[in-house]
Amino acid sequence: MKLKFLPGVLFMLLSFSASALERQTDTTKNYEIQEAVIVSSRMHLPLKSIPQKVELLDKSVISTTPQDNLGDILKRRTNLDVIQYPGAMTTIGLRGFPATAHSRNYTLILIDGLPAGTNNLATIPSDFIERVEIVKGPYSVLYGSDAMGGVINIISKKASGLNSGGASVGAGNFGQTFINGYASGSVTDKLLTSISYSRTEQTADYIIGSRNALGISETEKLILDKKSYGDVMENTKFRINQFNGKIEYKVGEKVTANLYSTLMLSNDIETPGNYWHSYGKSKKEITRFANYGEITYIEKNNILTLSPYITTQSEANYSDNSESAFINSRERISQSGIKVGNTHIWGNFRWLAGIDYDIYDVSSERFSSKLTPMNPYRPDHTRASFSAFTQVAYSRNRLYLNAGGRFNLIHYQMKANEMMGCEGMSSNYTNFNPSLGVKYIVRPWFSLQGSAGSGFYVPDAYKSAGVYMIGKKQYVGNPNLKPEGTTSFDFGVKLGSGKYINVDITYFQNYYRNKIVNDNSQKDIVTYKNASDGEMSGLEFLTTSNIARLWTSKYKLELYGALTWLINNTFNDGVTKKSLYARDVTGNFGLGFDNYKGFIFGINCRYAGHRLENDWMAWENLRPEIKSSDYYIKGGYTESDQILKHPSYLVIDSHIYYDLSGRFRVGITASNLFDENYTEKDGYNMPGRSVMGHFSFRF
Repeated sequence: MKLKFLPGVLFMLLSFSASALERQTDTTKNYEIQEAVIVSSRMHLPLKSIPQKVELLDKSVISTTPQDNLGDILKRRTNLDVIQYPGAMTTIGLRGFPATAHSRNYTLILIDGLPAGTNNLATIPSDFIERVEIVKGPYSVLYGSDAMGGVINIISKKASGLNSGGASVGAGNFGQTFINGYASGSVTDKLLTSISYSRTEQTADYIIGSRNALGISETEKLILDKKSYGDVMENTKFRINQFNGKIEYKVGEKVTANLYSTLMLSNDIETPGNYWHSYGKSKKEITRFANYGEITYIEKNNILTLSPYITTQSEANYSDNSESAFINSRERISQSGIKVGNTHIWGNFRWLAGIDYDIYDVSSERFSSKLTPMNPYRPDHTRASFSAFTQVAYSRNRLYLNAGGRFNLIHYQMKANEMMGCEGMSSNYTNFNPSLGVKYIVRPWFSLQGSAGSGFYVPDAYKSAGVYMIGKKQYVGNPNLKPEGTTSFDFGVKLGSGKYINVDITYFQNYYRNKIVNDNSQKDIVTYKNASDGEMSGLEFLTTSNIARLWTSKYKLELYGALTWLINNTFNDGVTKKSLYARDVTGNFGLGFDNYKGFIFGINCRYAGHRLENDWMAWENLRPEIKSSDYYIKGGYTESDQILKHPSYLVIDSHIYYDLSGRFRVGITASNLFDENYTEKDGYNMPGRSVMGHFSFRF
């Protein structure tokens, strides 16, 4: 959208709908809110009774964090690994499980407890989110495959019985603009509805950061490329439109029905093909349509839920970024299914039993010219899963227990593709995932908790049957790959009553089986194999403190900090090797101030430690100054493996908002305040300093 049309669109939004701005009396935080009911528990359990590690990001964090999408919020305010490309692509990983951009993820993304239908967080609207639940550790007992590292559960905003709404606009560096709107109200006494619209646009290429806050080596500067400092990242413009709607209907005294629908439309999202554009400047289109339903029947001691869902995401990539460009690849991912759960309450016991049926379907095609098909990146395939599960929760005084198990039957079908030389095949997997958790509150200010469980991951078709070229490298799937599995446990200590200070320390340990790793034993060919085993262990530290309570209750001054340290993240591939793409340390810390009279200020610092990556740029000799002696030769690797150790970095963001008359808000946010040059994926330098002005109105 051209900027000259912005006033007209704003007028329409103010007239009809917009983005609600809610006055927050709670400062930014991501520590547990003990009475919050955790949807991802599937048992309507309050947070204080759950032994598993759960963190929350509430609406004050979501509404004030500088961001283009949900991925930006998560990487800034919780500790995780991220892969992020220019061009609306962000995926994440937890507890040493790497983010994956080209296959399914090890961290399951849910919306209202149902599969999101995407692992790309850039496609999920952030303006319709009430809060985010982050469950760390395997949760396959409740959600099956892909929950090995944990679960990110996005809770959408509830419709309000009071007619309300608002609008927000903003503008900043690189031609960035956004508009969004929200409206909610009651149609009848039994029917509530809400709608929203958002549009995010960047009309100019962004500028890469010009410095490094932390001292980095000469080799690390070569990895970032010395020419990239303060340079323009060409072909990074984009435009994204998102629509959301929700209906909540009270059928009777005991039955309620909800439906949440979301639509993302985008075209001409530019993709640079790395800093050197060796893969070519191109563009893509993403269309995502998803529907999440829930029917709830509540008796005195019983809660029955039926939750159907259906999602579709289509992505089309063009041959280049010209007017004559044609679509050279297209992929469509569909997910659908129904989840049924019944929770019965007997005194101190809660018993959950249920079944899930899920279908995951992928179809793709590729073209060498406008009408000439060629072999796709991976064959069409379908995964159908049927699961039965049960979970028991018990609470007595200061003791909380839960235990359960899940049986999974998975049918995997790969369709024949002559162009790929791929024969049709099908296989069946069965798996049982148990779990156990214990929490004991020793004193009001001191509690202990621990949990254990298992997870599994069915190989993606990219790795089991794909055949394609990128640059000079050929990727070939391995049909003999086994499913990955993990057995995990964690133990934690919590200190603090919540009034002055809270401290949470957790140790976690994962034992990995059949880890899928790259096999680079053949020249110019990348394939995949199962390593024999692997191990991940680490410490998570989280603290918050409202130090203003020491002398006043008239305002809030909160300090917070979080750190994840991977003590060990290795796998056995003949020799013991360090895992790739996972940072050794991640952290975020900062402060938030609220004077309860309309003024809000916050500053957040994100630290990302070193990570190891393959030097894919060596194929094209894009960094000729990097020599074989610069490669990482510890952790089981040799020079011939061409592994680079990427620099750590520190990115600082801030925000200032002021509320006027309870209805208006003005503010400024600054992303990457000190202009750090850094990457989330090798070769894709991220934006430098960006300042945006904000104006919001609510009614």
